[in-house]
Amino acid sequence: MRYAMTVLLASLLVSLPAAAQDEEFAYESIAKRFSETRLDAEDVTAAKMHGECLVGLKRLIFVKRDHFDPVAEWINYRTFTLLEQFPPCNVLIMMEVARDELIGSGPDSG
Repeated sequence: MRYAMTVLLASLLVSLPAAAQDEEFAYESIAKRFSETRLDAEDVTAAKMHGECLVGLKRLIFVKRDHFDPVAEWINYRTFTLLEQFPPCNVLIMMEVARDELIGSGPDSG
């Protein structure tokens, strides 16, 4: 349950534009209002890490149009399925490895 809340928090933080995030609804403000259920420092750090991994996934999708990226073609629907099973950072690592292997820059490519 705690992990699911952390992932949900991370995905919400990444999906909200910074300008649209009102101070009243920033995590720190909410945590002050609900101090008895706030995340501990370790969980907040993990949520921030997973939030950055979600940004990494998003950046894998938007490659320059003059560069072919085989992962970007199927990352949209596959990422949702993987995020249901694994934490965002695990999915990011999987997608980075898949991209490297598919474009031939993986460890076995010579």
